[in-house]
Amino acid sequence: MKVHTMLKGAFLAFCLIGMLTLPVAAATDGKAMNAQGPVIDQKLKDDLWENHQTNRLERFAMNVRHSQSVLTILGNYSIDITKCEDTLAKIEGKRSDLETALSKKDREQLQTINAELRTLWQQFRTEVRESIKAKYGITRSAMKNTLPGTMQSGSLS
Repeated sequence: MKVHTMLKGAFLAFCLIGMLTLPVAAATDGKAMNAQGPVIDQKLKDDLWENHQTNRLERFAMNVRHSQSVLTILGNYSIDITKCEDTLAKIEGKRSDLETALSKKDREQLQTINAELRTLWQQFRTEVRESIKAKYGITRSAMKNTLPGTMQSGSLS
């Protein structure tokens, strides 16, 4: 009986050790793990960052162009867009800061710039709405139904 109990214990210990070591062996794929986890190819990181940088700057430029065309249309209808133009100028002034932060891969600076841009875009949208409202005396609920979806959904940011 003792031998049988000892064999059961040894078998249980073997199973427990196997359950603990197999996932580690599978995770490392036969390679030694370093303290930082798996190593990602630096070229892959660089290529992905460059792609992000290019598309982020293109999106910024597209949003500015779209906003300029909105202001042109509003101006054609004799709507006072002075405040909107000032805010858009501030937004355009942030491009160099955005470009610098992206090229330096400075994530903290990017967070700061993105927060500033988010605030400026919100201000711009509010000023556009207020300019239209001032011209036509439209109520807030009517304004939501009047503006195109891009203006009210916040896709300009």
